[in-house]
Amino acid sequence: VFPALHSAGEAAVGAGMGAEEEGGPVDPTDPDELFHLIERKDLGRLKELGGVEGMATLLGTTTESGIDSSTCAERQERYGENALAPPEEVRLIELIWDALKDPMIRLLLVAAVVSIVLDMTMADPKTGEVDRSKGWIEGTAILISVAVVVSISSVNDYQKGKKFAELSKMQASQMVDVIRDGATVSVDSTQVVVGDLLQLEGGQRVVADGLLLVGQDLRIDESTATGESDVVHKSVDKDPFVISGTDVQEGAGTVMVIGVGANSFSGRIALATQTEMAETPLQEKLALLGSQIGKLGLLLALVLFLALSIKEAVKAGTGHTTTAVANFLNFFILSITIVVVAIPEGLPLAVTIALAYSMKDMMKDNCLVRVLASCETMGAATAICSDKTGTLTKNVMTVVQGWLAGETFAVSGYDLKVPAVGGGTAAPVTRWERGTRLATKAAVLEQVAMSISVNSTAEQRKGPDGRTVWAGNKTEHGLLGFVLELGLSFQTLRDSVPGPMRHSYPFSSAKKRMTTVVHNPKKPGMTIHVKGASELVLEDCDRVLDASGEAVPLTPERRAQIQAVILAMANQGNRTLAMAFTEDPTMTEFPAEEPACKTLVFMAVLGIQDPIREEVPGAIDVCRRAGIVVRMVTGDNLATATAIAGKCGILGTDPAHEAMLGVDFRKQFETDPEALMRRLPNLRVLARSSPTDKHVLVGLLMSLGEVVGVTGDGTNDAPALKLANVGFAMNSGTDVAKGASAMILMDDNFATIVRAVVWGRGVNENVRKFLQFQLVANIVGVLLTFIGSVASPDNEQPLTAVQLLWLNLIMDTLAAVALATEHPNPSEVLSRPPVFKACPMISRRMWLFIAGHSASMLTITLVLLYYGHSLFQCAEICGKGEGVQDGEYCRMGKIHTTVMFNSFIWLQIFNEFNARKLYNEWSPFGGLWTYGKNFLVVMFVIAAFQVFAVEVAGSFMDTVRIGWGQWIGCLLVGMTTLPVGFVLRRIPLKEYVPPPPSTTKSVTELLAGSGLESPAETPFCSPTGPASAAGPEPTSNSALNPPAHLTPRSMASLPLPSASSITSATTRPQSSDKGPMVPPLLPIPVKPQPP
Repeated sequence: VFPALHSAGEAAVGAGMGAEEEGGPVDPTDPDELFHLIERKDLGRLKELGGVEGMATLLGTTTESGIDSSTCAERQERYGENALAPPEEVRLIELIWDALKDPMIRLLLVAAVVSIVLDMTMADPKTGEVDRSKGWIEGTAILISVAVVVSISSVNDYQKGKKFAELSKMQASQMVDVIRDGATVSVDSTQVVVGDLLQLEGGQRVVADGLLLVGQDLRIDESTATGESDVVHKSVDKDPFVISGTDVQEGAGTVMVIGVGANSFSGRIALATQTEMAETPLQEKLALLGSQIGKLGLLLALVLFLALSIKEAVKAGTGHTTTAVANFLNFFILSITIVVVAIPEGLPLAVTIALAYSMKDMMKDNCLVRVLASCETMGAATAICSDKTGTLTKNVMTVVQGWLAGETFAVSGYDLKVPAVGGGTAAPVTRWERGTRLATKAAVLEQVAMSISVNSTAEQRKGPDGRTVWAGNKTEHGLLGFVLELGLSFQTLRDSVPGPMRHSYPFSSAKKRMTTVVHNPKKPGMTIHVKGASELVLEDCDRVLDASGEAVPLTPERRAQIQAVILAMANQGNRTLAMAFTEDPTMTEFPAEEPACKTLVFMAVLGIQDPIREEVPGAIDVCRRAGIVVRMVTGDNLATATAIAGKCGILGTDPAHEAMLGVDFRKQFETDPEALMRRLPNLRVLARSSPTDKHVLVGLLMSLGEVVGVTGDGTNDAPALKLANVGFAMNSGTDVAKGASAMILMDDNFATIVRAVVWGRGVNENVRKFLQFQLVANIVGVLLTFIGSVASPDNEQPLTAVQLLWLNLIMDTLAAVALATEHPNPSEVLSRPPVFKACPMISRRMWLFIAGHSASMLTITLVLLYYGHSLFQCAEICGKGEGVQDGEYCRMGKIHTTVMFNSFIWLQIFNEFNARKLYNEWSPFGGLWTYGKNFLVVMFVIAAFQVFAVEVAGSFMDTVRIGWGQWIGCLLVGMTTLPVGFVLRRIPLKEYVPPPPSTTKSVTELLAGSGLESPAETPFCSPTGPASAAGPEPTSNSALNPPAHLTPRSMASLPLPSASSITSATTRPQSSDKGPMVPPLLPIPVKPQPP
């Protein structure tokens, strides 16, 4: 595989370049040696080995054509795959063993074994006989019940682990470009091998260690490896070491891979720091709640054991009964069972099931969840800051109109208008049919096409199916497609300038331009080609190309005409890009930094249309009705941004809504942050914004108590994605953006965010449904056992330990599956405002549900306890030591206890239907067939098990068969919870809403808690830099001007109160019978600002 490996290594040792280790030479291609080369950035050692060329020879590759693809398998065998071995999978038996380590479970198991021994060897104190035929049943039933509970919870944990392993595997891979056999091919990152020539570009995460072969202004953020925040400029002679796991910030380059997988820098760190997945905030909160409830249950169990023991001792002391060890053992088992029942271990289980289930279905909705907690967080979202391109629009760029050297055109079929060059007013122009020649002079067209071709990096390739596909920046696709439509080949024009004869300075959000410097072949100096934001490029021009192809002075009149063209294009929702050039006869070498030139020649401005996704306006309207404010943060100019925002519905007819320029936003943040924070509730569009503007906007919104979701696709979006409550990266975005995000939109579609909101709210609601159901079952089951046992003259418990464990199985596992896997109903969850994140876990209506149903169920079961034997006509003769004869009926006999147990379980079953509704809905069955199929299946299983428990498993469950009349009576008793639930839901109730931070903290305190630096230290682009050098922006319409008074955020986003009600609405916390609402921000009068 490596023909030069041994000879080259021996030559290196013979020349004194090899080190000695344990008396022998060191193989320079050993994975450990290659790792140390990267880890130490040992430039001296690299030079000893002949530099990059020498290392390529040692590795059996070339710096031009890469490896022979037929050697990939052998290279993987020698150096390993470019993937880490997955953590050792936890076996199901290990999870079962961990579950058995629970102290309460162990106590219950020990008590069950002791119970079997005593019941099989000692006489029953009630009957005075040893019944070996049935003495083993109760203890064995407890053992089986524990086994079922432990097994089900362990299986759930096992399945959850497998789901997360699949998710991790899905996130670990990405497509990268490598050179093999002299051709560029796209491969999965896990298939990269040592010797590959890996191509890097801005925004990409480095997937393997390597040595730089060729670089164009390649700058890499190595903070993940070194802890230093400075971006490192890579060069072949000074620092060619490229470390895996780092992020390419700018530029491009080709790297020869020398370390992959577990032998790479990031791989070794990852193996040393592997940790288990942490619990989500909701899981932690519920675990704490469960711990508190468990402590109360433990206290109650202790009191019960002491009370029953004291009663038994007093009875024995007075001669009313004989004391037996078995009695105290039964008390102990009952007390431990109460603890097991009281501890709501199903709460964390419900969250796990809900999250795992939602993650699976969100993937079907094209939303890949990277951070588990984001599922629940997105349900509380109150604000979304969205990009425009690719998220609100289709990201299918097409040139539809333009201005070329003084002549205008518009493509037929788009109904577009462009200002006439002389008049400056919007007027129709001659339509250009695609495929025909433009009227512009051929030399001018070729000059513009040449500038576009060399000053871009996108290209066409052959896809896996043999079809030609675009690769690279989407905007460049549109520009290069325009060159093709002119009848010219962009590839031919680009190839006419050899690679070493040109140097590119990639586009960045700060500069909003891309520059390429080209050596002039026939005359001294170089040509500088620039493309970028039209008004910014125009600002740096002092000449313009006329129709004959000559550069003439750019007079104020011509500048105004071009500005009118740009504005007209932008007002029709088109992105405008300008092309310019200049020649510098004194430039002999490529400058290290992008040249700043103010003497450009303006050539053309092209209007690129990116159609709005058909589903976006409807999705934004849904967000508005759901109480979520959508803001568009874009790099487009104000006119384009407001036009698109208007079409989407972001910038509606409300005069309070406003749009701002990024330069105005950052200026006000630096000079008057208080005024800016007052404007935020009505801000809908931030145009010509930088990534830092987005970062600051997110921080300010979060400081006001908003739960913010943010979209981003670029490397510079990573800080905002990381800061936001939930960051959404585009699937077409950079690896850095994806790494900083919590979710990835696989289809780059804004409507997918709405689906994420639906699932997030569904997770939160499903967990709350289960919480209120389980607390009711806990309270009633524990109190019934406590009251019934203590009040019984013979210390007889209403429900046996096995029956309580069956109740626990229904509450903790099956109910969790039933309620946590119900699909959210979009029309319901999006018709309510989001739940404010500071709202209590248990709302007032949930407390009403818990208190009302607990009281009604406890009353019903106590009535059954004392009068059920006569109400259900439990005609039987009490057995020896069992029950109290009451005429022809036996109180606490087998039939009576079976009826009471059966009725109690059916109360829980029917109450699960009530628990499906958290608000004031009329029916508990709404949406059941459409969204609750899983619920119905689980409920059928529970009902079938209950019938089996009563009619078949009598010896095991301590029950007997009952008649049809008694069955109907039990079902009717269970159904009584339905009208109780209806009455409770119809009781008017106002939810508590905590005051917003803006009413309890000063602006200084809010800024201090926002995670942002002080305005003076915030790293905005320099006021003199390109991003803020746009000059005066064309005046927008009056609807964009700031209002005299700002309405509350919630009032601006929801069609609720009129203006006259705002004052009273903001003087006290708002309430809603539909659930906790986000508290509104105070309307604070501000002075009108210029647009």
